[in-house]
Amino acid sequence: MKKRYRSHSRDYTHSGYDRGHLANDASFDYDMKIVRKTYTMANIIPQAPMVNRKTWIKAEKLERSVAVSLGSVNVYNGVVYGLKPQRIGKNQIAVPKAFWKMIYNDEKGYKKCFYYKNDLNTTSMEDKLKNHLVDCEMLSHG
Repeated sequence: MKKRYRSHSRDYTHSGYDRGHLANDASFDYDMKIVRKTYTMANIIPQAPMVNRKTWIKAEKLERSVAVSLGSVNVYNGVVYGLKPQRIGKNQIAVPKAFWKMIYNDEKGYKKCFYYKNDLNTTSMEDKLKNHLVDCEMLSHG
């Protein structure tokens, strides 16, 4: 990829958004080489601070808990952009309007999907994981 299309940590400085990880490092703690890869900019998106620090974390914790309970899970994380997304930083990083997580294990018949609006006005008060639970079919339709 050409350097001009790469994002940089400094693109997030004073933007109001966190450098949010789609795939969290704790899910890969079995291999330090992979853990380091979770910190590359390819795994980072602009996330509203309260979403990143308080609400999205609940889905990440569930992901690890279910993996322990079932022995393993597959996880897909996705990003939803509007037609004309807000952009931040010198490199004009597009800010997603939402993102999602699918946790599943077909052998055990487990599948849950979560959808999060990327809203700077989000508060964590009274936020519950179930508030973000969606029908997985909804994810394929944006």
